[in-house]
Amino acid sequence: MTRWFTADCHYIHPNIIKYTHRPQLKTGDLNEDGSWVSNEVAHLRAEQMNEMLMRESNQRVKPEDSVICVGDFACRGGEKGVMGSKAKPGEILKKLNGHWTIVSGNHDVQNGVKPLCEFMSCEMGNYHVGVQHIPLYDSKFPPQKYLSERRKKFLEDHSRYCADYFDFMICGHVHDAWKVKKVAGIWHVNVGVDVCRYMPINDVEVMLIYEKALKGVL
Repeated sequence: MTRWFTADCHYIHPNIIKYTHRPQLKTGDLNEDGSWVSNEVAHLRAEQMNEMLMRESNQRVKPEDSVICVGDFACRGGEKGVMGSKAKPGEILKKLNGHWTIVSGNHDVQNGVKPLCEFMSCEMGNYHVGVQHIPLYDSKFPPQKYLSERRKKFLEDHSRYCADYFDFMICGHVHDAWKVKKVAGIWHVNVGVDVCRYMPINDVEVMLIYEKALKGVL
């Protein structure tokens, strides 16, 4: 059995195709203002993205394997999803190989696939690893100005704990902004599909990214 990590699949979400320049976006798909030329085109591109992500995942993951999705498995409804789409995240999940565990992301509230937790830890080789969707809160670069002082205190304490206790963190959320980065004093490995060739990566591949970062070769 192999353990795999992935994040930010955003099944059923056409706008992520243009936000992160996924390969389904074609010339002529968008108006001058960046909107889709039609709902039908957005629907088609989202279906093509769904098929690509399922195919790439199933080519690597075996039925007996375990998969940790570090948030944002899908995104549906309103402007974020495809209006009128009949695709359901739960049905997509059934078509994917492996036993999936969903760590909650910021788009997972209404995606129809129940997350197991917001945070988890795991052993990986000789490393102790923390896993959560959004990178740790860094008071030098606060990501949300509207956070209450109580929430900031909690996030700062959590970040200090993780930096002291774990060797590195696994995250998603940042899409194609970076693959590995030191945040709040600890290295983060982004396992999002946009920096992992649209497929899950296994423990060995995650550790290799971290070890290369330590050596400064990434």
